[in-house]
Order: sequence, then structure tokens, then C-alpha cells
Amino acid sequence: MKPIETAQLPALQATDQSFAASIHEAWGVWMRLMQEDYLKAAFTKHEDAMAFAAKHARGGHRGEIRKMWVLVNETLGEAYALHGGGARPLEAVDLDFGHHLKMKRLRGEVLARLSDEELLALGLKRS
Repeated sequence: MKPIETAQLPALQATDQSFAASIHEAWGVWMRLMQEDYLKAAFTKHEDAMAFAAKHARGGHRGEIRKMWVLVNETLGEAYALHGGGARPLEAVDLDFGHHLKMKRLRGEVLARLSDEELLALGLKRS
């Protein structure tokens, strides 16, 4: 079974280190699966959350859009949802798909450095 993709990820920030931060309003798109809600995406703009929820409707059900507050780590450029109950003391949120886009760019840079033979060994080819 494929794992559920959520907007939550482990934080890079150590809990015992200081960092510059600001609090921002955000909009989370929450999906329900197996009687449990999970954060699918988080956005700084309400319109972006609405568009995402409409585009990713499942079984006729749209995601629920909820206002949330995030603490933005200005030092590392990551955001944390301000709520309790998580297993980790600090859990990052992929605000506006910033983390996703950064990982996609990094993957592209790494793949660009590989030879055609190395790509073939990975089951990939240049496009």
C-alpha cells in the first residue's frame, strides 16, 4: 500500500537552538481517509487552498479548508504548524509546496550530473 502523502515532514530545526521567526496565517487542506484527517497541503493564500481542494477532490468529497497559524523559521526557511499533540516536538509543514519544489530542483540537479550509463542503471534516461 502506498503511503499517504501529507504536507507534514520532519523539521530541520533542532529544538534546543534559537532561530528568528514570525507567525503567519495559513490555510490547510485537510483530507479524510480511514476515519482520520490529515493535512494534504498548506497555503499562505486562501484562494490557493480553495483551488487545490477543488482539483484534488476524491470520491466526490473535497478537502476541508481550515485556517491555521504557522511559525515561519526565517533562519532555515521552514514553517511549523502551531498545534499540539504531534509525536515530534517540532513538525514542519510544506507551506506553498516550498519543500516539494526544493526537493524536485535538487533531484534534477543530481540527475543532471549522472552519465547516461548511470541513469540507465537507475532505470532512467535523459529527456
